[in-house]
Amino acid sequence: MCTVSYIPTKDGFYLTSNRDEDPLRETLPPKSVDINTGVTLIAPIDKEKGGSWIATDSISRAACLLNGGFEKHKRKLPYAKSRGYMVFDAFKYTNFQTFIEDVNLENIEPFTLILIDDFLQVLVWDGNKKHIQFLSKTIPHLWSSATLYDEDTHNKKLAVFNVFLKNNTISSEAVLTLHGVKSDTEFVLNFPEVKTVSTTQILKKGENTEMTYYQKKNVDKDEYKVTNIC
Repeated sequence: MCTVSYIPTKDGFYLTSNRDEDPLRETLPPKSVDINTGVTLIAPIDKEKGGSWIATDSISRAACLLNGGFEKHKRKLPYAKSRGYMVFDAFKYTNFQTFIEDVNLENIEPFTLILIDDFLQVLVWDGNKKHIQFLSKTIPHLWSSATLYDEDTHNKKLAVFNVFLKNNTISSEAVLTLHGVKSDTEFVLNFPEVKTVSTTQILKKGENTEMTYYQKKNVDKDEYKVTNIC
């Protein structure tokens, strides 16, 4: 939920997200989530709040959340509900554009929500106003959480990202390595109180999507529990 990349392919895309969080905060690996829409939703779960930061469904849509809007904000607790429920709420609509237009965000903490269906849309909620971006699905994009990364740090990661795109053949393994799975890169956060605890990747290929979830068994070692759902 803190560093997210989108890389298009010939017949789909890679959407890859690093979760930077308190290493003591428990998360559950991807599973089916019932949101009463008739489509199958797959998402890892934040055990504390019950929401998620990344999800995909059986009709190849995808959503990914980052904490914060354009800049680091001061928290104004209590909030109406966790931002993680915005991920689930988006899939309750027939398309993401309608969700963006209709969703009530009063007393929701600022967030950035990447939404991919027929379009690549980004909803930024700054705590007062919705900001809607339509981006090209044919070029790569990189996002960093405003709550953890300043502009200079994001630009350093962006430089690494651009070098990666120029010098590498794009594959699932290569993108995961860029994000720090079994490697040490600019994308990995390692502070005592906040660390990169997992990496989740959605691969869309044609009409199919799959999610692969790499959860660190020990946040200080490159040992992972891997969950893959097609």
